Amino acid sequence: MTMKKLSTIFTMCIMAFVLNNVSINAQAIKTGEKYFIGKWNVMVYGLPDGDTKMVINIEKKDDKITGNMADPAKTDTPLELTNIEVADSTFKATFSAQGMDIALTLKIKDDKNIAGNMMDMFEIKGTKEN
Repeated sequence: MTMKKLSTIFTMCIMAFVLNNVSINAQAIKTGEKYFIGKWNVMVYGLPDGDTKMVINIEKKDDKITGNMADPAKTDTPLELTNIEVADSTFKATFSAQGMDIALTLKIKDDKNIAGNMMDMFEIKGTKEN
């Protein structure tokens, strides 16, 4: 074998190894309901009262996704999430606050982080706790 053939074979082996690892890592991230179920610590940016920390709890009960959202700094009753829709990488829901229905959208960023928005106006970033 010539040096050129050895170099080509070696390069192809490395590329196969790299592509295989990328494929395995891509499959490791959960999607859909399995990804979103759990406790999320989020920050909502730009609200009228300022940036606000919130906790979003998403559960599956009786084959139905349920959830609520609360400000951990307050003792108010958590806001129930309704109209929940879960796709591969997106979680959508609404909740009622101050007499308004408010849309919430969360999208998978990586294996423990989400990004999204509230009312298509206020940015949300969050991390899964469990």
